[in-house]
Amino acid sequence: MKSIQLLCFLSLLVLLFNTKPLQGAEPEAVVDKQGNPLQPGEGYYVFPLWADNGGITLSPTRNRTCPLDVIRNPAALGSPVYFYAPGLDYIPTQTDLTIEIPILGSPCKEPKIWKLSKEGAGFWFVSTGGAAGNLVNKFKIERLEGEHAYEIYSFKFCPSVPGVLCAPVGTFEDSDGTKVMAVGDGIDEPYYVRFQKVSTFAQDLSSV
Repeated sequence: MKSIQLLCFLSLLVLLFNTKPLQGAEPEAVVDKQGNPLQPGEGYYVFPLWADNGGITLSPTRNRTCPLDVIRNPAALGSPVYFYAPGLDYIPTQTDLTIEIPILGSPCKEPKIWKLSKEGAGFWFVSTGGAAGNLVNKFKIERLEGEHAYEIYSFKFCPSVPGVLCAPVGTFEDSDGTKVMAVGDGIDEPYYVRFQKVSTFAQDLSSV
């Protein structure tokens, strides 16, 4: 009887030492128009859902030169956008990200990292001048739900901190007609986008 109990005890020890704790599911990868996961440190054009133009870029707005704000330019390709997710080798949905548009030759010396810039009560522009790790720099990418919405996404400001603002990023038309990315009152609809890797976009053009 004692030998049976000892055998059961040893079997239990083996089971305990060889059983790994259940890991939480990894966040879903954001994919580009070709279905490939977005990679940290790679440049991507961020196009509106309905076109391969009118991308996101930086521009002076609000009657000031610096810092630059994030805008959508319907008449231009846009600028390469870079995404970073600490500790991950891909860009996931629903995860705090650092987003950057490193435009060269800009007169503005602030970092070109996205941040919220308060404009008034309940309203913020998506501007630049952020620093990695700060609360106002933490944006997320959210996939549109639906069977045919695999490559359709939107941005939202929603840091993984309780009690902090959580709202979609949409567009606001400034007094001069500039479409500025913004969060807050009057921004009820997210701005839906698709991602195109800069290198593959250049390849597509060369094959035409």
